[in-house]
Amino acid sequence: MQLRYQANDTAETRGPSIVHVVERMMPGGIETLVLDMTRGLGGRHTIFSLGGEAASLEAAWPRLASQPTPLEAFGRTGGINPSLVRRIAARLKAIRPDVVLVHHIGPLLYGGLAARLARVRTIVHVEHDAWHYKAGNNRVLGKFLFTLVRPDRVAVSSEVADTTARLLHCSAATVIPPGIDMDRFKPADKGAARVRLGLPSGVGIIGTSGRLVPVKNQAALVDALALIRKSSIGGRDSHLVIVGDGPERQSLWERACDAGLADAVHLLGHRDDLPAILPAFDVFCLPSLNEGLPRAVLEAQAAGLPVVASAVGALASALCPETGRLVPPADVAALAEALVSSLSTPVDPDIPRSFVMNRFSLDQTLSAFRHIINFGHVPCLS
Repeated sequence: MQLRYQANDTAETRGPSIVHVVERMMPGGIETLVLDMTRGLGGRHTIFSLGGEAASLEAAWPRLASQPTPLEAFGRTGGINPSLVRRIAARLKAIRPDVVLVHHIGPLLYGGLAARLARVRTIVHVEHDAWHYKAGNNRVLGKFLFTLVRPDRVAVSSEVADTTARLLHCSAATVIPPGIDMDRFKPADKGAARVRLGLPSGVGIIGTSGRLVPVKNQAALVDALALIRKSSIGGRDSHLVIVGDGPERQSLWERACDAGLADAVHLLGHRDDLPAILPAFDVFCLPSLNEGLPRAVLEAQAAGLPVVASAVGALASALCPETGRLVPPADVAALAEALVSSLSTPVDPDIPRSFVMNRFSLDQTLSAFRHIINFGHVPCLS
């Protein structure tokens, strides 16, 4: 196990002791929500990363290294590892937290069982998507863990709550959407943002952000750009900006080059300054094959952008009905058509921003989590 400790005893952190358990503390929607919670919930926080080593995780994510919350990484590898439950339980007994928050099924398995062994007062399981429960082994595991761990259950959307309840034959979880810091994500000058990034002016820019993994399906976005630039439907000067890193990066670049798009596809890699990047875009696109309720589309709309996304998970409820467009997953032609339509339709940035402000603000999310930590239940916010 690798540990990194920093001072964590200020007036702001006095309160309940909270441990967050994630699969691997690397850039992503779950992990950025955890960081927002450590800053905004109050109390004293520790982050447990099942996978990785603290030093390598922080090297890959500068924002993680600069925040004050203690990080402990347990170096989990593939397969089932019963000894990991004992190791985490030992750390929980030493820390003696009031609350353990486990995010997703892997952390529920290891962190949830460990928290029960350590007799932690409150265990909260936060489910960020439900599509993985379609696999029979995950359904069996989920039912077993809900019965044995008996956590207070939270889902990021009513779709995730309802699908989990249907597949696992259990009660629906409390819904707490993953709120966005509206002061951090907001509209800004498009021209200045493009100058900072070295992006061209006078062209339509389609942007996306996320891990470069197959389920996010950025390959379809590259293919859609090829259609847009070759067709007569408009957008021939459009460019694509992809923010994020992952195993698909090289194949995405090769795909762009093979399509003759080397000058029009910009792979920025992982960036911690996404709020300064989003204003450079004309439209944000999320072509995922599966999702829960992704924060990426909420962040983009908070920045005043229209969004085109796959009709999967809870995206229908996450998009502003006036400025968002849903397309069937893996339908490149429909994706290209929706992007061109969005690029050619002026949008008042206050419309998508107000949509997020009213339904998905971070203040609402933090208030709901404070309630469930203190009282074990909260009214549905979806």
